[in-house]
Amino acid sequence: MQPESFYEIELKALLNEEKYKELYSELPRKMKLITDETITTTRYRPGDIRLRHSNKTLEIICKDGDPTKICRKEVRIPLQSKEQLNHFGEVFFLLGLKSDPSWTKTKQEYEHFFNGYNYVVCLQNIHNFAYLLEVEYLSKDDDSHIHEPNLRKIAKELGCEPIEPKEFNLKIDEYIKKNRTK
Repeated sequence: MQPESFYEIELKALLNEEKYKELYSELPRKMKLITDETITTTRYRPGDIRLRHSNKTLEIICKDGDPTKICRKEVRIPLQSKEQLNHFGEVFFLLGLKSDPSWTKTKQEYEHFFNGYNYVVCLQNIHNFAYLLEVEYLSKDDDSHIHEPNLRKIAKELGCEPIEPKEFNLKIDEYIKKNRTK
């Protein structure tokens, strides 16, 4: 894998457990599964820089802006080993960045062709936090004006409503406060 820089255009929907189970059963029948993994993430602030790892993934991700924005610039850099990942954690600490409590999520990503574009539908169980559906498009340009209506239609077709940014930020802040150890 090579480093990448792109715009992530996405909508998130908060799910209850029943809706999560329904989609977990329904999505494989409707769409092509492209990823199935359990991944642990630690986010560092100020800003939004993340270290992520699983049995398939080792990477640094830097995202621009608020996690509830529809369109965010993202830079993804793959790493070669867990040791490298740990060294970057040390570097971030030395630079004065503060880590949020880590989170682990089980996710299934599906390819969904809609209105001439390939979208990603991502079903997530973020352990001890929430069940989410993310509908997203990765682009070289901020062309969210093209994709946001499609993302909303896909979410609606799946019986989901995008979460309001203020509500999602409150949920994130609550999780951090509840799980912070320092």
